[in-house]
Amino acid sequence: MHPLKALELRLGALQAASFTSHGIYLPFFPLWLQSKALSPTVIGLVVAIPIIVRILATAPLLSLADRSFGARRLLLASHLGQLIGFPLFLLVDNAALIMVLVALVAVAQSCVIPGNDLVSTNAVQRHPGLNYGRIRGAGSVAFFIANIVGGYLVGAFGPDVVIVALTLIPVLGLSATLMAVPKEVPEPAGPSGPPHATAPAKLPRILWLVLIAGAATQASHGALNAFASIYWRSAGFSDAVIGYFWAAGVIAEILVFLYLGRHVGRTSGIGLILLGSAAAVVRFSIMSLGPGAEVTVVLQTMHSLSFAATHIGTMAALAAMAPMQARGRAQGIYGSLTALAIAASTIVSGMIYSQAGAGVFAAMAPLGAIGLILMLVVVRLQRGQPQRAGSGG
Repeated sequence: MHPLKALELRLGALQAASFTSHGIYLPFFPLWLQSKALSPTVIGLVVAIPIIVRILATAPLLSLADRSFGARRLLLASHLGQLIGFPLFLLVDNAALIMVLVALVAVAQSCVIPGNDLVSTNAVQRHPGLNYGRIRGAGSVAFFIANIVGGYLVGAFGPDVVIVALTLIPVLGLSATLMAVPKEVPEPAGPSGPPHATAPAKLPRILWLVLIAGAATQASHGALNAFASIYWRSAGFSDAVIGYFWAAGVIAEILVFLYLGRHVGRTSGIGLILLGSAAAVVRFSIMSLGPGAEVTVVLQTMHSLSFAATHIGTMAALAAMAPMQARGRAQGIYGSLTALAIAASTIVSGMIYSQAGAGVFAAMAPLGAIGLILMLVVVRLQRGQPQRAGSGG
């Protein structure tokens, strides 16, 4: 097998291992919480804890990847933390102890996906023949499969199987990290010396605008994630049809990762974020009108633009614009910004949905508009500084 193809498969396995865990945790961990007789209010608080942790922990932890600790050790520690933490859930029934454990495990979880993206984009920059889209697309495929398999497992063995699965899956993450992340990856400082010898590199102002635009556009999905299924059911769609709606989005997302992923490491990604932000405005404006099944399927396929194109564009911008000595910090800042924006949009959507129903989706469109306006500003700045904006692409 060609060495680049082998590396791409290993990096894809790294993404797949992590998204397998998320594909079990996100839909099924709340069912385990319910099995512990926790009230809906408490479950809501527990589910919110990882979001708060990501806001606070992602940026400082990812900064360790720029120092001697490195991305490899950070990912190994993250998977090991989950391997140790999840079995403890089988020993507790008290809500307070469950919250403490969720917070501790969330610290480990917060590093994994942005850490994987950091490793993957670094590899794409070193080896232009790699395709980031195929690497990241493996994660989406794994998430989709984990959703299906997890449902069968819970149906066959009960909610405790969720914890068993979440305990075993980090072994895949550890193995993939050892295979995919070479020891030299934690040394991004270059010939100027070790990272601690000088002040931390500043992020370009144009990159800050890109990161805020990307985070705002991703936050436009807050109402979709929280209330789309609830709204569709209230509109008379069956659970099977709702499942098809979600599947259409995931399949379209995977296809866009496969076809547009080569932008990472080759362009600044600005055009993709513009496309994704504009798609978010259109998608959620129309969704608020209560369209029928056919139009809803089309809107769900636009997830390939509002989410996937925005994500690819932001990763491309990070690869092109972030100083090499601050790549981990930049990736962590984006993770924290996105978590904060999504948390805020989800909370606000809860307040709006009870009063406006489908109108909550229209309330998300301005977030896409913010992303679009910021990216138009970036385009203007980029024209004035073409070398800076495009460096590294």
